[in-house]
Amino acid sequence: MKKIILFRVDGGKVWGVSMGHINRCLLVAKGLPSDCQPIFVMKDYADGVKFVKAKKVPVVTISTDDNSDDSIIELCEKYKPWKIIVDLLVDPYKFLYKYARNNKIGTIVFDVLGKCSSSPDILVNDSLVSKFMAYARLSLKTKKYLGLDYFVMAKKSIVMPIRDKVREIMITMGGSDPAGLTLKVIQVLRNTKPLGCKFNIILGPSYSDDKVVHGLVGNDKNFKIVKNPHDFLKLLSKQDIVITSAGRTLYECAYLGRPAVIAPSIEHESKVAKEYSTRTGSLNIGRWDDAVSPNRVVSALVTYIGDNRMRKSISKLSRTLLDGRGRERVIAIINHN
Repeated sequence: MKKIILFRVDGGKVWGVSMGHINRCLLVAKGLPSDCQPIFVMKDYADGVKFVKAKKVPVVTISTDDNSDDSIIELCEKYKPWKIIVDLLVDPYKFLYKYARNNKIGTIVFDVLGKCSSSPDILVNDSLVSKFMAYARLSLKTKKYLGLDYFVMAKKSIVMPIRDKVREIMITMGGSDPAGLTLKVIQVLRNTKPLGCKFNIILGPSYSDDKVVHGLVGNDKNFKIVKNPHDFLKLLSKQDIVITSAGRTLYECAYLGRPAVIAPSIEHESKVAKEYSTRTGSLNIGRWDDAVSPNRVVSALVTYIGDNRMRKSISKLSRTLLDGRGRERVIAIINHN
């Protein structure tokens, strides 16, 4: 009989949720030993549920307003899991961990903001920001694994050298882009004097404004639209500049040494963007402001295009942040604890 692992995770075009948590859990689930059976427990956000089911992973849905310990405990009684993995922006559970410990069920929490104050067996936080990894109220029973050594990413891609001349620029704002940054950036670039390069627009699996994007681009041959690419990291590795928010793609840029124009989409991403910029020299334009952000985007691109020494320096510094082996470490933690 296979060992059941319940993944409590949400995703979709929902403010503050997006698709990063789902993608991390899918990567972890894919790397589990063959004697394990993942089951995703998700709030019933249609886009996220549909995406996971398309990956042939079993899904159990709960109500979008259900944050109760009782619902997860009921599922534990039904499925008798070996482990429970919780990957949410904020972990709402309090009694679940005591129940799990009493029933010899291992618990792992993936945290982002440093707000976990309960008592899982294991906590993993892959943040770059020290403030988000300070746990004054976390149980002493919990083992902590902190920092980018535990950033979960797909298989390693070849790191391409920085070209002397900028040829390709990617626009990628995550799996669903609830902040609408993709459209804002495209509008800016369509109204800007040609910069002499191609733009690759990446639309994530839960992005819903595809028709609007195609309408904005029209027949302009300088823009290419790619929906949910099969090998995103391979495509990312070929970019000279990446315009992105400060989510998981930013850390993938770091591993691949891609200079980034960072447009954080939500408050906590602003702190990530600031720290990342300080560490690497990447250009951070701050959260979007219609009065100033368009000029900041263009100015950042012009700066990068005109300074290949800067781009090479950023590439080198970015690559010192992580080694791409985070998934191996996380799988080992799950298996051996």
